[in-house]
Amino acid sequence: MMKLSKPNIPKELDADVAMAVVIEHMDSLVDKKPFYTYEFKGVSERTALGDELNLIIRNKQNAPPVVKFSLKRDSLYHILPEYLFHPLDHYLGTDGDTEEFEKRYKEQEEQKEKALTYFKPFDQYYQNLRIKYQHWLNEHIFSGNQFLSDFITAGQRVDIANSYIKAVYQCIPWLRNFRGNDDMVKAALGYAFEGHAEIQKTKVEVTEALSENIHSNLNGTLDDLYCGSTFITRVYVWKVFYQVKIKTGKHLSELKQQIEEFSTFFSQWFLSVEDKLEITFGDRCAFPELSDARIEEGVFLNYSTQLI
Repeated sequence: MMKLSKPNIPKELDADVAMAVVIEHMDSLVDKKPFYTYEFKGVSERTALGDELNLIIRNKQNAPPVVKFSLKRDSLYHILPEYLFHPLDHYLGTDGDTEEFEKRYKEQEEQKEKALTYFKPFDQYYQNLRIKYQHWLNEHIFSGNQFLSDFITAGQRVDIANSYIKAVYQCIPWLRNFRGNDDMVKAALGYAFEGHAEIQKTKVEVTEALSENIHSNLNGTLDDLYCGSTFITRVYVWKVFYQVKIKTGKHLSELKQQIEEFSTFFSQWFLSVEDKLEITFGDRCAFPELSDARIEEGVFLNYSTQLI
């Protein structure tokens, strides 16, 4: 039986989402389904602050693994009014009497442990309901980040029928923190072309004609007025070669259309304003094929580079 190891869970990840993913993953790893338990610490008495998940895993030979989720989440004990378990003036009259204070504190802690033990089955039952609901959300709504991507692109008419756009569609939530980041662009392009692409970023000089879109007057003085007919600017160009075997003329036409649509989409959503995208495709592995003619005698060379 494979031993379970503690996964590295990002602190910013919602605790219920993390538990749903961890449970599904661990169930698929081992022969004996793990036994899951929950510990509800409560950040402080009768408060409802954000969760922080700590995971404890115990592996014993010939026994199912035990996975304990320790949560900074309130038990029912922490949520119910305090006076149900002890009077609010529990420490009244203990000023200066250390021995009496410690005695009452011990009584209160014992009452707390009894209450936590009593409510534990209820806490675990409600937590299991939350996990089941989160499993359902993961499977039907959040799968592949489709829900978040749909929310972000609402009204933008993104064509996910295009296979290349669909492959990169799940990366759209990355834009919140990584718009224009080189590593993100490379990863997204890798998704789009399923790892069959050579990706390079180069800096090139582009000569453009002057227009109302280019500021020719730098600071408003005649000394710095630029009067040339063209303007040289430097831009970054992402050059992508997509290795794909072209099967038929129809396939070639479909590839051209889909890649042009993808290039427009990717440039608008993922690249910085100054960056450009150039995509070429074809089969660099194409080699000459010998084929015998059916009508005339002889052997002929059928060769195509298949580079577009």
